[in-house]
Amino acid sequence: MVSRWYLRAFRGDFDGISERFGISKIAARVLVNRGRKTDEEIEGYIRAEEMELASPELMHDLVKACEIIYEKTAEKKKIRIIGDYDVDGVCSTFILYDFFRSMGADISYVIPHRVQDGYGINVDIVDQAKADGIDTIITCDNGIAAFTQVSHAKEIGLTVLITDHHDIPLNNELPPADTVTNPKREDCNYPFKGLCGAGVVYQLVRFYADKYGEKPEKDRRETERKYLAFAALATVCDVMELIDENRIIVKKGLKAIYNTENIGLRALLEVSGLAEMEAVTVYHCGYILGPMINASGRLESAVKAIKLFLEEDRSRALAEACGLQELNNERKAITEQSLIRAVEIAESPEYLEDKVLVILVPDCHESIAGIVAGRIKEKFYKPALIFTYAERGIKGSGRSIEDYNMFEEISKCSDCFSKFGGHPMAAGFSLKGETTDEQLEYLKILRKALNDNTTLTDDELKPKIYFDMELPPYYVTESLIGELSSFEPFGTGNKAPTFAKRDISIQSFKIIGKNENAVRLEFCDGMDGQLYRGIWFGDARAFEDYILSKAEKKLDIIYSPQINEYKGFRNIQFKIEEYR
Repeated sequence: MVSRWYLRAFRGDFDGISERFGISKIAARVLVNRGRKTDEEIEGYIRAEEMELASPELMHDLVKACEIIYEKTAEKKKIRIIGDYDVDGVCSTFILYDFFRSMGADISYVIPHRVQDGYGINVDIVDQAKADGIDTIITCDNGIAAFTQVSHAKEIGLTVLITDHHDIPLNNELPPADTVTNPKREDCNYPFKGLCGAGVVYQLVRFYADKYGEKPEKDRRETERKYLAFAALATVCDVMELIDENRIIVKKGLKAIYNTENIGLRALLEVSGLAEMEAVTVYHCGYILGPMINASGRLESAVKAIKLFLEEDRSRALAEACGLQELNNERKAITEQSLIRAVEIAESPEYLEDKVLVILVPDCHESIAGIVAGRIKEKFYKPALIFTYAERGIKGSGRSIEDYNMFEEISKCSDCFSKFGGHPMAAGFSLKGETTDEQLEYLKILRKALNDNTTLTDDELKPKIYFDMELPPYYVTESLIGELSSFEPFGTGNKAPTFAKRDISIQSFKIIGKNENAVRLEFCDGMDGQLYRGIWFGDARAFEDYILSKAEKKLDIIYSPQINEYKGFRNIQFKIEEYR
């Protein structure tokens, strides 16, 4: 796939930054490219592990929420947490439940079922809480848009405390809860607005421990020690930007995950093989631990994951962790089957001209439609809407590309949906119609409308690839690689440094991997005659065909430098991210 390459051309005092902070000019440029220009910003970035989060008291309604919880606990009132079924919701629920249980609260939790209940608090959950004698509801990772549900809860005499991190509704109207703790409130003075749900409740329990603990300082430190790992895991898995306070949480939290004393999380590390690694990384959280936790909420109930984190017996925890691993393997197999079918449809002659892919995969489990949509979007670099036959009619999920505001575009086709929601990069929807035939007709109308009315150009259907600077390979040293690696963790909002080099000469290459998904190569850059080692992960045969098609075996590449260690040998390796 042809991509568009862009140089991050931010201006800054590279010489001055290099001198003041004792770093190379290359590293200084990378920092400026990450939006760090002032000395204060650079200091915070470089010393993230030593930095502290802002005072929780700055978060609007957080102090009041804690006061109410303290009073309800003292009065032996029943409290119920309403969470969510993704990793952020699971971690948020676990933090609140485990902490307030330890503080003597009469507390329980409910996680909505992905298929039967859908996202967030609903009226049935509210009514069940009332029937169970619940006095107070605390939401986490949901609730900011639950006007009807919260109004109903108040009408039947419940106290409602909302903790959430999602965007405030466009009219800035808040649900009529007793407290609404969300840093994105317009009247909230908390300086960082990008926390995930678990980040919000992490701050809440830190304040509560400091304010109401028997030994405040000790209790707060103990609270941080127990729950930082879960705040970090949720931050990564909810794909929050790894900047400012999120960077602090994840930088410290990755070590907290690796050294966790939580028996359930330790069991996940063991069954996944991560306990034997030298460290836990953002990749491990997002692609190994996160999917195992998510699998319970996709195929069964997210309660399984929470029970694992609450488990105190190691043998039972290992058995439960193996169960989540098996669920995730099942989820991957189901996903692969649905993906194969979706690719077949997308590559069929009927769909080749579509710029927006609207695909029905009848046997796709509705809980993985979003995963399939994401994979289709990545493969074809087109907005993808994947529909399936769900329990309650035809439903779907969509994932978008940078130049296509999916929520805005599907809003123009609102007549096709009985329900829809989302944001520019993702959406969920249910088709209108009383019968399957009616819904299929709306599906046809939707596909035609989205493609007839799209303004996407052919150029916009090419991925945008950014690099930090053009850098000949001979500038890369182990010292530079070490310097750049100190800028981790990398992820959304803090991309790993990448560099470009034109006209490298391929001297040799070899396809490796049992699935032929990698190429090991040697090249020189024509400037110093030195031979360099590179590796490409992807479609190895396509790489081979491209090289063999060129009269001169030359490539332009975008690369990230890394240290390769194997059987006691250590050398610099150039991981090729893109080539042309």
